[in-house]
Amino acid sequence: MLHKLFNKVNWIWQKKGPINHFRPRIHNGTQPVRVVHHMLVYMFQNAHPQFLRELSEEIAKGKIAPKLELRYGRDSIRQDDGRLHTPRVDLTTKTIELHETFLSFLWCCTYSIYVQYLEKVDFPRMNRLNGRVIYPINEENIQKAREMFDYARLLIVNFEDWDKDNLPNPEIYLAEQRTYPEQTNLYYTEAVKFILGHEYTHLKLHADQIDANTPNSSYLVFEAEADNNAIDILIAGLFPKNHFAADAQKLAVCIGIIIGILSMFYFTATTSGTRHPNMEDRLTNALERLPIEDDHEAWGIACIGLQMWDEQFNLQLTWENDPVSYREQYYRIIEQIKAQQ
Repeated sequence: MLHKLFNKVNWIWQKKGPINHFRPRIHNGTQPVRVVHHMLVYMFQNAHPQFLRELSEEIAKGKIAPKLELRYGRDSIRQDDGRLHTPRVDLTTKTIELHETFLSFLWCCTYSIYVQYLEKVDFPRMNRLNGRVIYPINEENIQKAREMFDYARLLIVNFEDWDKDNLPNPEIYLAEQRTYPEQTNLYYTEAVKFILGHEYTHLKLHADQIDANTPNSSYLVFEAEADNNAIDILIAGLFPKNHFAADAQKLAVCIGIIIGILSMFYFTATTSGTRHPNMEDRLTNALERLPIEDDHEAWGIACIGLQMWDEQFNLQLTWENDPVSYREQYYRIIEQIKAQQ
C-alpha cells in the first residue's frame, strides 16, 4: 500500500524527465486541464472554514444542485449561433455549468498573464532594486507565454488540440521546466474559485428574482453583487497575517480573482454590456475591494492583462514603458478605455 501511495506522489521530488499527471481512472475529460478538474470542487467547497456548511445548507434548501455540471468535449467556446460556452447557471436545474474548453482557455490565459508579468515586470524590477541581475530575463519564456495566449484566443472560435509536446500545459511537462506550469495551477484554481463563487451567488440570491420581466437594471445589480460576494468568499478564507503562508496565499487569491475577470476581456474589443457592468468597472471594483496595497502585484497583473487585450484588438492605448506605479498606470489606462466607449 505504501509503495502504491509513493508512486502517486513521487513526482513531487522528481528532478529530471517528464512528469505525467494523467490517470485514466480518475481524470475525466478530453483536454490537458482534466488533471486539475478534481481539485476545483474540493477547493471551492473549502474556500473558507465555514463555507462547506453554508454550501450544504443551500443545497438542502434546493437553492443549488449538489453537483457541478462540467461539460466535456472538443468544442470551441463561441458556437455557430454566437452564444459563448462561458460559465453560467441553469435556473431550472439549479446547476453551475462549466465547459472544458473554457477551462483550457482560462488556464492558458493564466499562464500567459502570469509569465509575462514575471518576465516583463517583476524580474526587471527586482534586478533594478538589487543593482544586478538576480533573475535573468528569458525571451523564450515570453515567447511561449505569447503562444499560449494565441492558443487561448484560437479556442474561442475554433477548437484545436492542445500541442502538449510544444506548449506548456498542466498534464505533462519536464521536471526541469515545472515551475511555471505548477505555479499557473495555483492561480488558475483561485480564478475558478472566484468564477464558481460568482455563479453560486446567482443561485443563492438571484435565481428566485429572475423571470421574463426582469429589467436589465436588475441584472446589473445582480452581477455586481455576485462579484462582490465571490470576492468576499475568497477573502474570508485568507490565513491570519501571522501564518507562515499568509503572504503567498493572499497573493494567489488576489491574482486569481483579477485573472478570472481579465479572462472575460478577450472575447470582444468592447467592454460594455446590457446585463453586465462594463468589464473595466468589474476589474476596478475587484482591485479596490481586495485587501491590497498600492504596490501590490495585482496592479501589475491587471496592466499586463489589459495590455494583452489592447494588442489583441489593436486598441492603441498609450502605455508607459517603465511606470513609477502600476496602480497609477492602471487608472490611466482605464481613463483611455472609458474615452473610447
